[in-house]
This record gives sequence, C-alpha cells and structure tokens, in this order.
Amino acid sequence: MQALRLALRPMVSFRVAAVTRIYGDTVALWNVDLEGRSGQLIAIQGANGSGKSTLLRTIAGLAAPTRGQVAWTVDTPGARPRIGLLGHASHLFEELTATENVVLAARLAGVHESIAIDLLDRLGVSQWAAARAGALSAGTRRRVGLARALATDPDAILVDEPFAGLDSAAADRVQEVLAETREQGRIVVIATHDDARSDAIATGGYRLDRGRLHLARPLAPMRAAQ
Repeated sequence: MQALRLALRPMVSFRVAAVTRIYGDTVALWNVDLEGRSGQLIAIQGANGSGKSTLLRTIAGLAAPTRGQVAWTVDTPGARPRIGLLGHASHLFEELTATENVVLAARLAGVHESIAIDLLDRLGVSQWAAARAGALSAGTRRRVGLARALATDPDAILVDEPFAGLDSAAADRVQEVLAETREQGRIVVIATHDDARSDAIATGGYRLDRGRLHLARPLAPMRAAQ
C-alpha cells in the first residue's frame, strides 16, 4: 500500500548543506546539514530560541542562508515542488469562516473542495466550520491553519509546533493526520517541544541546540519510505 501511494505522487527531496543563518549578532543556525525525501516524517526538537522556526523557514525558501544552500529536487522533469508551511501564526482570513479559509486555499491550488471539507473533519474542527476565523480559539485556529496548508495538496509540509495549545484529543487528531500525510508519500517536517508525540510518528529525529543540529534518532526502517 505504501509503495502504491508513493507511486501516485512525484518523488521529492531536499538537501540542506552547511547552512548558517546569522541575524545581526545572533547565530540562528550554524553549519546545519539535513536531508529529507518523500515518505519521511522528520522531527526537529529543541527549546525556544534554538533555531527551529528559522530552520523551517530556511527549508521552505522563505529565509535565505547566510552561508550554505538548500536544494529541492523533483523526479518529474520541469516540475517544482509544492511546499506548505504552517508557522507559529495561522494567518487565516479573520472575516472568512473556517470552511471558506480552507476551501479558498484548495481552489487556488486546483484541488477539489471536498478535500478541504474532509480535512476539517479529520482534524476535528467541522463543528466550527461556519464560524468566522476571528472568533475561533487559538487551538482551533491552528487546526484550521493545518487543514488549509494541507488542502493545497503539497508535496512537502513543514509545521511549527503542531501540538501547541491543543488538548489531548485535539493533539491525537493532529498526530494521526500528520502520520497519514507521510504515508501518502509526502515529506513532513515538524518542529516541536512534544518529544513523545513526535517520537511516535517520526521516521527520524533531530535536536537543535543553539543553532546546531544533532541526530537524536536515525531513520526508523519500519517507517522509512520504500
């Protein structure tokens, strides 16, 4: 089943090579090397201020390295990877409903709106589907933001603190959806404080300490992409 799912999507990979990112006198990342490919879920663990958010933005191409490079490859000639990023802020349209936010993203990406509706249900927020985004709780906004990011059918999804501000039941939903997203043949990279939840679904784990990336747990063969 995994091999079939992977065959239906382009094979995508990225490589972070000797990346350093400096803001003024602050070294946010130092000589970071990291690789990922379709069917992997990579967990980046670390304390606040360790550089996790900067690393995600750098992988996504939203922050340029001071030194080093980030390269993405797709096995389809001429194609570019579709990369989704959910940062600390969900950036929803406040006056639109939860459904409208997610469906709009899907339509702009050429994805059928039924996919967007299904994501809201899988993430346990369908009961707030008709509520304006501005009236939602922080945890619900996070889940709607994740649904919106996934509704664009990305080849890779990068999520900053996916379990933050969620109760156990909501975090379970997010954990399940992230695992399913990896099983669909996408790259998933999460930055998180929740070591237990990330360890449960990750194919490999890293710890970021003051901008330096260390291997915490190597790729697990039982979850590795075939």
